[in-house]
Amino acid sequence: MNVEEKSAQLVARLERLPFSQWHRHFFILAFFGIALDAADFALFGAALPPIAREFGLGPAQSGLLATVGLFGAFLGALFWGTISDYIGRRTAFQATVGLFAVFTGLVAVSWNIMSLGVFRFLSNFGLGGEVPVTLTLSSEFSPGRIRGSMAGNIMAGFPVGLVIAAALSLLIIPRWGWRALFIVGVIPAVLLFFVRRYMPESVRYLLSKGRIDEAEQTVMDIEKQAIGRSLSGGEIKALPNVRPEVAIEAKVTVFELLAPGRIKNTLLLWVVSFGFLWASNGILFMLPTILIQRGIPLTQAITFLLVQALSAVVGYSACGFLIDRYGRRPVLFLYYFIGAFCHLWFAMASGTWLYFAAAAVGWVNPGVYGSTGIYVSELHPTHLRATAVGWFFGIGRIGSFLAPTVVGFMLAYGAGHYVLHTFALAYLISSFALLAIGIETKGRVLEEITQAKPV
Repeated sequence: MNVEEKSAQLVARLERLPFSQWHRHFFILAFFGIALDAADFALFGAALPPIAREFGLGPAQSGLLATVGLFGAFLGALFWGTISDYIGRRTAFQATVGLFAVFTGLVAVSWNIMSLGVFRFLSNFGLGGEVPVTLTLSSEFSPGRIRGSMAGNIMAGFPVGLVIAAALSLLIIPRWGWRALFIVGVIPAVLLFFVRRYMPESVRYLLSKGRIDEAEQTVMDIEKQAIGRSLSGGEIKALPNVRPEVAIEAKVTVFELLAPGRIKNTLLLWVVSFGFLWASNGILFMLPTILIQRGIPLTQAITFLLVQALSAVVGYSACGFLIDRYGRRPVLFLYYFIGAFCHLWFAMASGTWLYFAAAAVGWVNPGVYGSTGIYVSELHPTHLRATAVGWFFGIGRIGSFLAPTVVGFMLAYGAGHYVLHTFALAYLISSFALLAIGIETKGRVLEEITQAKPV
């Protein structure tokens, strides 16, 4: 059996495994990685009003401070997504978790705005890379038939993290202040103790680097945990029309995203990402400030974040199952299209209806976040998959770090009423950009998708 045949067989063995104890362990570790990442990310939004009071910041200055951290997340997504295509997904995962845990803890001892901004930038530099790396690993280990639901529900850890952040904020800030909140941010470092056992290096990544023996050993270890034994070569035949990348020559993967045949869909995906993260992080970071300007107390404003996050847990999970049932393009389009009108409703609602509108927004924002990332990972070959996912989220971060600044200025100059309208427009544009990509990936093996047609 030659190298190509052996590699194709290894992928077939992964694809035909049932959802097992090994998958559950991997799921739990990846889920908590995403959840603690999101919690760390969202803590700053809840802490921003008391931080602003302590340091005497206005709305525009508060928005600029939030932007510093978001700029770190932007660079982190670009850097760690790209570098993991060269050094490996697991190594990058460990580095990103360690970075955001350590520097989040240091935010608690900030002595002025400069030190706070530096620590927040560095924590977000790690944090911004963790999501694309984890999503890439999840996609490459998930069998095609359940990739949407498995990877999508791993990404549902993000709204769970938002719930954790909102609950911690309500519990800690009124009693011990905002600094105590960030001491909790070192907890994600505990995940590093479990990575070696439950998160092996991606088999597809190992094959792409020509490390066939390591890839085979990883598959054997997974099979032993999944079905109690390792399958012999003759038991599983290679899947038709599936040829994994083997020993691919290292190139500048970012440039490949903009090569002929890929540039159109790359740019469309970046439009989707910009629109989503403009709306998502605009709400995540600035909603308490927006609601406080409308006369709503901080504790009640944080409650709206909690309602939104709880709804997002269901929205995330539902989206993961729906894209496996009905396809990526129709489900994602409807999430964005209907989501535009949910944001408009939230802009106009008042009283009790504001809670229902917040829940509707949460269902789609950030409910579509994980499944959109899965779609991106499916559209790209192994040797540049993490780069594509990292740059997808990285370009979106431009929208996310611009949003707090622009929203801050809108609030400062009396245009706060129209903030949520900009989020609605961003979702509407994203819905049509996504529809224009024109590729359905439901239930297909990753190699089958990328070999059929370049992105």
